[in-house]
Amino acid sequence: MADRDDDALFRRNDVDARTRRDLDRRRRREPASRFWGAVALIGSVGWPIVLLATGGALLGRFLDARWDTGLRLTLSLLGIGTAIGTFMAYRSAREGG
Repeated sequence: MADRDDDALFRRNDVDARTRRDLDRRRRREPASRFWGAVALIGSVGWPIVLLATGGALLGRFLDARWDTGLRLTLSLLGIGTAIGTFMAYRSAREGG
């Protein structure tokens, strides 16, 4: 029975030492992970705005050329795409930050 208690005590100290070592490693890595997390957040915020605004402008330009409406649909769909993209970026930033 004494051997079992000694084994448990040894394992417990080993786990504590490994945990402290892992936490120290994580603290040393922390600045880099914050940097890449910020880069990922910027990407997740920027792309929806760019893609939806561009898509709206392209679709509007196509429809304007087809129906001969000047720039009316291009500007309308550009604004709608930008608004939806901004909403999606805001939601993404709230979830990520």
